[in-house]
Amino acid sequence: MGKKAKKVLPILGIAHVAFQVSSLEQSRAFYTAFYGFEFAFTSYEDQEAWYLKINDNQFVKLVSKPEGTDDNRLVEIAFQVSDIETTIAMLQERGLDPTPMEIKSDGTLATGIVDPDGHNLIFVEYTSDSKQTLAKGKHLGSRRVSDRLLHVGVTITNEAAANKLYRDALGFQEIWRGSRQDGGPDAWVNMQLPGDSGDYIEYILINDIKLSRRQMGTMHHMCLLTDDIKKAHRDMLFNALPDLERYEPLIARNNRWVCNVHDLDGTRCELMESKPAVTK
Repeated sequence: MGKKAKKVLPILGIAHVAFQVSSLEQSRAFYTAFYGFEFAFTSYEDQEAWYLKINDNQFVKLVSKPEGTDDNRLVEIAFQVSDIETTIAMLQERGLDPTPMEIKSDGTLATGIVDPDGHNLIFVEYTSDSKQTLAKGKHLGSRRVSDRLLHVGVTITNEAAANKLYRDALGFQEIWRGSRQDGGPDAWVNMQLPGDSGDYIEYILINDIKLSRRQMGTMHHMCLLTDDIKKAHRDMLFNALPDLERYEPLIARNNRWVCNVHDLDGTRCELMESKPAVTK
């Protein structure tokens, strides 16, 4: 007999990705100018954080670090869940140790775990009076170059250990893997969330490589989806993105057109086209 299918965690998709920024005001201006994302609300946990809206359920969270950002600017990845209590019970059943449920300053109910590489994963339920719910239908900028956060990239030193958490305990499924050159070792693995969102986490396999600040900012990234990369790039140029060669769209190893821009603190945002670049 086959293994009994596990109950699926009630994950609705990626809720937000949070990055440290040295200036909230300048970073907000950057993301609003180039991407068209509007400020939605602020919250305060250990530091002040500003949420910029991608769509009604997804946000970029900018966490204030005015004394200088760390080499690793990735603060957390948040997954929206439909029921926090069920989520906590299921995480515990699977041998994990989630933090006790708390009401965050944005009004969400949340719990968290840490992955084997030290990345903070939090699970949030949008309540009827959470700031996310109260902002529904608002702050949806007409100049947005994307309205979908598709994936977040994280560095992974041990793929087997990561799979024990993401695949075996959380129920993520591998949908693609690729190498930096033909025949080379695997460099990326895309792990899709349970549920219907299609969102995924991208493992960036680094093994024992010691990363520089610049490499960390490139690897820990968010990916925004667009149906037309050339139009998105033109829109960003119109929004005053410098017309430099490094911002030109190119075809990535996964056969998609992409455009990469680093923010003021060195964190990469990847715009990716929704369809294959070359149909075979």
